[in-house]
Amino acid sequence: MNISVELIKRCKQNDRRSQKELYLQLLPYLKAVCQRYIIKKVDLKDALQESLVLIFKKIGQYDTSKGAFHSWAVRITINATFNYNKRVSVNNEDEFQLDFHDVSTEPEVYKNMSDEELFKLMKGMPKSFFDVFNLFVIDCYEHEEISKLLDISIPLSRKRLSRGRYWLKNAILENSKSVTK
Repeated sequence: MNISVELIKRCKQNDRRSQKELYLQLLPYLKAVCQRYIIKKVDLKDALQESLVLIFKKIGQYDTSKGAFHSWAVRITINATFNYNKRVSVNNEDEFQLDFHDVSTEPEVYKNMSDEELFKLMKGMPKSFFDVFNLFVIDCYEHEEISKLLDISIPLSRKRLSRGRYWLKNAILENSKSVTK
């Protein structure tokens, strides 16, 4: 995604056409980011709208010397989506427990899976694992950042990542068994 510095500068000056242009460039990308973290599909539009409103409110704070604009916008979107989820979530789930034993997953098992199939399996992961797994593996957050964002300890972040990986291995293995039947 290549967003020009000139476009951002015009957006900072409240140029409506530039804001619309930026909105149209960001929308598909941020929608995909938001979809990964939103709990209920029906809340996607609201969470995405809140993210975009925040981006335009804070656009004056964006510093070109600190990184790409789309990376900055993704961080705001992720934070806004987590905040949205916290507000609309009624019950906090207890920590999910897994029975650990060695599960070997051959690379061929997931080589034949499409991105959509893999993401569908990931969406079935317990929310606490999914959030950490997604932030760490997909969005390259560090455990320190994850712990602050999710308000958990760093060791708990590591534990949830490990359990998320284990859960996904099992889900891939189960999926491959059902496909080969």
